[in-house]
Formats: sequence, C-alpha cells, structure tokens
Amino acid sequence: MARARSGGGGSGSALALVFFGAGFFISLLLAIIFYTQVSGARQGQAGAEGRLAEFASPSEQSSPEVEALKADGNSVVGALLEERRWLRTTLANDPDKTRQEITASITSLGVEGRSMLQEVARLQNEEAALTELNNTLNQDLAKARTRADEAEQAKAALDQSYKDSLASLGATLDQTGDVLKTTQDKIQEQKTTLDGQMASTREEYVSQIASLDDTINQQQAEIRRLLGVIDDLGGGGEQDIGPGNLTKADGRIVSIIGGRPEVYISLGGGDRLQMGMTFEVFGASDLVKLNEYEKVRGKATIEVVSVDDAASVARIVRLERGEAVKDNDQIVNLAYDPEAVLKFHVYGEFNIDGDPNGRDRIVSMIRQWRGQVTDELTYDVDYLVLGAEPPLPTPPPEGEVDPVKIREYVAAQQEFETYQQLLGEARSPSLNIPVLNQNRFLALVGHYDR
Repeated sequence: MARARSGGGGSGSALALVFFGAGFFISLLLAIIFYTQVSGARQGQAGAEGRLAEFASPSEQSSPEVEALKADGNSVVGALLEERRWLRTTLANDPDKTRQEITASITSLGVEGRSMLQEVARLQNEEAALTELNNTLNQDLAKARTRADEAEQAKAALDQSYKDSLASLGATLDQTGDVLKTTQDKIQEQKTTLDGQMASTREEYVSQIASLDDTINQQQAEIRRLLGVIDDLGGGGEQDIGPGNLTKADGRIVSIIGGRPEVYISLGGGDRLQMGMTFEVFGASDLVKLNEYEKVRGKATIEVVSVDDAASVARIVRLERGEAVKDNDQIVNLAYDPEAVLKFHVYGEFNIDGDPNGRDRIVSMIRQWRGQVTDELTYDVDYLVLGAEPPLPTPPPEGEVDPVKIREYVAAQQEFETYQQLLGEARSPSLNIPVLNQNRFLALVGHYDR
C-alpha cells in the first residue's frame, strides 16, 4: 500500500510540474504580449503627447481657459478655430483674412496698439457728440431762419418807411423851396426899400450936415468977432473961450506905480474899458478944453495895458517937458462913453476856452457889458459878431436817396448861405456895420483866460 502511494505521488508532481511549466510559459507569453502592448501604448501616448504639445504646452493644457473650453463639450481646437473665425469676421468682415492683413488694416486706420472695444466706445462717444452738435446746429439753423424771416419782414417795413420818408422829404423840399423863394423875394424887396430909404436918409443927413456946417461956421465967425471985441475991451490976454469948449473928465489917476512909467486909473472892465485905449491927462483942477481943432491935448498921454474889474493899469506914452503925472489927475477920451448902449447881432459857432456852447457865453458877455443882442441885422446894430466861417458843403452824389444825408446837406448849405448873406449885408454901403470875429470881440470886452 505504501508503494502504491509513492508511485501515485510522482505522477502527481510531474503533472503539477507540467502544469506549472505550462502556466509559467503562458504567463511569460502573456507578459511578453502585455509588455509589447504597454510599450506600444507608451509609444502611442508619447506620440499623442508630442502631437498635443504642438497645440498646447502642459501648463496651457491645465489653464482655466482651456478647462472652460473643455466644459462646453466641444474640442478645444474646434472652439479656438470657431473663436478665430468669429474674431476675423468681427475685425475684418472676412474669416479668411490673415493676421498680417488685419494688422496692416489696423495700422492704416491709425489705431494700432489700442483696444478695439475702447476705440469703438470712443467712436460711439464721438458719434453721440456729433449727433448732439448736429441737433444743436439744426436748432440754431431753425432760429437763424426765423431771424432771417423776421429781418426780411423788418427790411420790407424799413423799405416802405424809407419810401414814405423819401416822399415826405420830397414834399418838404418842394415846400421849403417855395418858402425860400418867397422869403428871398421878400428880402430882396425889403432890401430895395431899405436901400431907397437909406439913400433918402443919407441925402437928408448930408443936407442937414451941410446946413449945420454953415451954422457952425457962422457961429465960429461970430465967436471970433466977439473974441476980438473982448480983446479990444479987455486989452488982450488969454481968456476963457466959453463953456461950449469944455468937456468932462472920464476918470482919474489913482496912484503912480513907483519905478515904472505906469499908473493906476479909476476905470476898469465894468466901465467897458479896453486894452489899447488912450487918454489925455490934465491936472486935478484944470478945465478940460478943446483946442482949435476940437480935440483935447493934455500934459501927458497914457495907454491902457491891463484891465481889471474896477481899476486898470496904463503906461505913460507921452509927457510934456517940465510936466509930471500926479495922483488924482484927470483923464479924458472924447470917443469913450461908458454909458452908451451898443447893439450886437451874433451868429455862428464859437468855442471859448474849450466850451462848445460858445454862443451862449458871447451873449452873456454882451449883456454883462450892458449891451443888447438883436435877433436881426438892422441899420441900428453897432456890431455883427460872427463865429467860425462854415465850410461850403459838398453836394451829395447824384442819385443819393438817404434822407439823413440830404437833410444834413440842406442844413449845412443854409448855414453857409446865411453866414455869407450876413457878412455881405454888414459890409454893404447901406449898413456898413463893423464885423467882429471871436478874437476881436473878446478883445473888445476885455476877456482873457483866467
């Protein structure tokens, strides 16, 4: 029985060895096959990783952007290609445009280096600003058109007013011309009448003067005869030739100015004294007589050189040998009459000490000087005072229709003609009135810059 178990045990070991060898061989074969497959898989993986590296580096593969593209369920490359097409279509409106072509287009537009969205936002802002400006300009244009319409209406109204004014001015000019013609005729008629009256009056006066001259000659002959009788009765000698040859003193010497041949006299501007007037000097108690030429001749002659309100300064221009000018001496000028009332006619523009209202000051001086101002130039006027001579106006150009310029020309022409007419009448033989300009008038009244 023991032998039988030993024989059976060897067969089992052999069989087990056979199975073990077969298993080992199969395992080895499987190992070789598996190794071969693993090696091929590794090579495939390496090739796949290499090809994947061509599209994305390991760090890029694990980036959040790539993970987001994977989450959409599309391939990353497909998503990128789709985004590339969208960007090119958005930028260039052409998905086939290359990057270089798009870059060249951006460079030509001058927006290289700037964000497209920012540029679009900027352009949108500019577009909004331009739209607002356009709206404002349209509003201004509407207002301008409204103003233009109003201006056109105003122009039409002004044209009508101008036509009405022109028609009225034409009627006024016609009427003024008729009045002027009538006035000129009346003036000429009055002038002719006055000339006749003046001629008749002159002849009457000449006749009266001749008669008076005859009477004076007769009286002088009678005086000489009576003086001869007096000389015969009185035995000769100097006699008083009568009160008819005496005159009254006009003023007196107030005092002598020491060291200079000048004196103070009792007459001033209030007495209508003028610089340059001369007076004859007589003693304080002398009778002022006329000589045989009916003139006065004192011991000295003085000339007024400075005029004040109440007194004046005069210089001694002549002194008889052996005589002296003393305080309280009498002074006489036969032509001087401070009580005479002189008449003045004033016309024109005057400028005194820069005052444009010179005519009012001239009238005020005349009245202060106790003179009278007349409205017309008549035969009893003593002086005609004329301002600056107005220039002869230039006629407006032919076809001028501006009523303002026409009125200015008519006024200037009338002013010029009135000035020349007054000057001619004053110098005419029928009137022969002295004419004073501004400077001569101021010298007459003793005006000076204060």
